[in-house]
Amino acid sequence: MLERMEMMKPVGIILDQCLNLKVGEQFLVLADTENLRIGQMFALAGQERGAETIFLTYSPRTRHGEELPGIIADAMKAADAIVAPTAFSVNHTSARKRASDAGARLIFFPGCKEEMFLDGCLDIDFTRQAKIIADLSEILEQGEHVHIATDDGRTDLKIDIRGRHAVPQNGICHEPGTISPPPCIETAVSPVEFTTEGVICIDGAIVPGGEVLDPFDIRFEKGRIVEIDASGKDGLLLKNLLASYDDENIYAHVELGFGLNPRARIGRGVELEDEGEFGTIHLGIGNGITFGSSIRASGHIDLVVRHPIVSVDGKVVLQDRQLSL
Repeated sequence: MLERMEMMKPVGIILDQCLNLKVGEQFLVLADTENLRIGQMFALAGQERGAETIFLTYSPRTRHGEELPGIIADAMKAADAIVAPTAFSVNHTSARKRASDAGARLIFFPGCKEEMFLDGCLDIDFTRQAKIIADLSEILEQGEHVHIATDDGRTDLKIDIRGRHAVPQNGICHEPGTISPPPCIETAVSPVEFTTEGVICIDGAIVPGGEVLDPFDIRFEKGRIVEIDASGKDGLLLKNLLASYDDENIYAHVELGFGLNPRARIGRGVELEDEGEFGTIHLGIGNGITFGSSIRASGHIDLVVRHPIVSVDGKVVLQDRQLSL
């Protein structure tokens, strides 16, 4: 009972501070069968706030971005506000895009686990972090060329972002069509298709997959992964994961994201914390339509780097886990 009460605090933060749920709104709680208890808490909290609350469940998908049943997609499109605690992400789906286009506000929790409602990663000042996210987003919005390096010299990656729009996800979804996946609060930008070049060492996490304990290098040519160092277990995990999709576009680089949650931590077993830890970056590969890319794939994977040095148009914006805005 005590644990349930502790979990209700971040549930309330999400509905009040992040979603700004209002009396009478059509509120959809969308939980797969692995997250029924969390879904029930959101449904109860929604009812307590006077929202017209609908609770739908479905069998877990098999991977991020896998399309949802038609009845779920229709309900999402009709909702004013949605919370989706699920094993795999609903974000990179046509159903989510149609719902956003129709004006639904969405907070989604891919890789959802009860631990994230207990470890403090949702107990942050989302409004304060939103200002930081907005400032970094503006730099990306105006930027043209990104360079990523690391102190050990293993990373040397060039990304072309000319003409691309930043996609901030600050945890605050008060306006129609906005989305965010707290505790992964971030800003992201999509590279110009098939232009990313160079090598990057992945030493943080594979999402989905978990914390990287055996760092490995990957090489991009013309915006695609062409080489993975699979001599260790984590590189081999990624190589096999990508091959399992049987989709050439799963190797395409579609996102550069910056983790901006000061209370998220890699290695707690929560995917959203793995890519949300402040001072890290992640490269998204595969499906990129939600970031403004034209590349479609059967899934989306994020690769996290712990201590990057990131420059935009020659100016360092991130080094030693500190932003220079």
